[in-house]
Amino acid sequence: MKNQINIWQEFAKEAGGTFKEGYSWRSDSTEIEYKNWKIIFDNFTVWSGKYSSKTTRVIAPVALSNNFKFEIYREGFIRKIEKIFGAQDVEIGYPEFDKAFTIKSNNEFKIKTLLRNKEIRNLIESQNEINLQISDQKGIWEEKLPENEYELAYFMDGEIRSLDTLKSLLHLFKLLLDQLHQINSNN
Repeated sequence: MKNQINIWQEFAKEAGGTFKEGYSWRSDSTEIEYKNWKIIFDNFTVWSGKYSSKTTRVIAPVALSNNFKFEIYREGFIRKIEKIFGAQDVEIGYPEFDKAFTIKSNNEFKIKTLLRNKEIRNLIESQNEINLQISDQKGIWEEKLPENEYELAYFMDGEIRSLDTLKSLLHLFKLLLDQLHQINSNN
């Protein structure tokens, strides 16, 4: 076990991030600074009664106006969290994408603007499993964040062991953060 490559250490090195060693129930993690944001990659154990499952998650705190929320996940994906309150199913007008994913948002115009970016759609489509959302819970499953604080959050079942997948997610997060910033600024 000791000579196994630590994916978070390796990823931090390759992506120019900071490796953070885990403690007690916190896993090791990689933090990447991007413009004014901090993107955090780690593993998290979700407990349901006496059963647990390990997930990989990516979190980036974001400032948003107008309480904009969205959630995107593959059609048929078994949900591990509650649906966002007040969100509607949205079709963005790209039939292949609309067919493959469930898109929920409380602002149809903003989610369509966000997903108009072909590179963002391609990166989402390239993930085998995706659950991407704006969350008002710290780390998706932890305590509720203070009012008007949100996180751009991603999670998938299991541990990602592929640096290419992690790099792809990092690229997706950078594009999403830039796009969210732009959408936010236009209000």
